[in-house]
Amino acid sequence: MQTHHDINSNRLIMETQFDKFIQEKAKSGRRKIGIGILHPDESIIESLIRASDFCDVIAFGEKLQNISSIPTATPEKSLVEAIKSGEIDAIVRGQANATVMREELVHQFSYSPDIIKDLGVVKDNLNRVFIPIAISNFQGWSVDQKIELIRDAIELLGLLHLPVKVGVTSGARPNECGSVPYLAETYADAEKIVSILQNEMPIKHYYIDIEKAMADGCTILVFANGMVGNHVLRSLVFLGQVKIYGGIISGIDQLVVESFKNSSGFYEYLEFANALANLKK
Repeated sequence: MQTHHDINSNRLIMETQFDKFIQEKAKSGRRKIGIGILHPDESIIESLIRASDFCDVIAFGEKLQNISSIPTATPEKSLVEAIKSGEIDAIVRGQANATVMREELVHQFSYSPDIIKDLGVVKDNLNRVFIPIAISNFQGWSVDQKIELIRDAIELLGLLHLPVKVGVTSGARPNECGSVPYLAETYADAEKIVSILQNEMPIKHYYIDIEKAMADGCTILVFANGMVGNHVLRSLVFLGQVKIYGGIISGIDQLVVESFKNSSGFYEYLEFANALANLKK
């Protein structure tokens, strides 16, 4: 198990070098990255052209000028078909429909719907890189689901050469649940997660104190459920308080990078996808 000194040392390296690491990995080999584009505007086109410096961008949806594109009314189906055939190395969802894309992954690869899970890699305005979980409204509602997400997040941290330290949050501090059953439930779940995993990894229940978990150098931040995590992440991203490198669909063999469909550009997502594709190779 890593010592406190090891975690702090790795954290310093992570904070100062992670962006450089991702940029270098993105440029270490050209991969074919498919992306769903349905409503292109000038900023989106510009982001795709910029990303073409280090990867082969293929847009599925609208016919685009100066970018390789495959016109289709069903980009979700076409993207999954393309990665299944080996035509592309990775998918960035872009403006494709998230639910339909997951249905296509389940259908075309015969996956169980329960296997598909979502992770995200973000950096706050103090340069602290971490994985928040759960971040999908439909995930992280049980202890078992959150533990599965933690294990998937640890695997992603290893791929990204980042240390492991888990901060579990809940809806209340000790003896402050009051008469609200939901708060007591989230508290009990957090305590159970820590008791199950404490001999495997650095992990602690931080109650409602997200700021203490981040100050302690946690690289995995566990929310009470996916609704809470989704709301927190969306708020931070769209208020400009965190940079999101991309979301990852975990539990499957294919590399699929999630993105907010109403983003003004997709350069960072494409960079992250190309970096991950090179790391996986």
